[in-house]
Amino acid sequence: MPGPSGGKDLVLIYGIIGIVTAVACCAPLGILFGWLSMKEARERGGDQTLGKVAFWLGIVFTALQVIGVILACAAGAFSGSMSNHRGY
Repeated sequence: MPGPSGGKDLVLIYGIIGIVTAVACCAPLGILFGWLSMKEARERGGDQTLGKVAFWLGIVFTALQVIGVILACAAGAFSGSMSNHRGY
């Protein structure tokens, strides 16, 4: 079992990984690592701020990705239905 400093390191590592993954590549992983950071901080009695930032950034970027996919599908469906339009 890691000592107090080992637990603090995990909080920091999970929080940083959560923020980076939420913004850079895979937002749901930001949610996961943010939650892990908050959980470790709660167990160690530490500050949960970094985990909360990662968690909420993950949620925001996941929502933006879902909205983007919906808009892309709608635009693709709309352009596909208009491709046979001859202007009559």
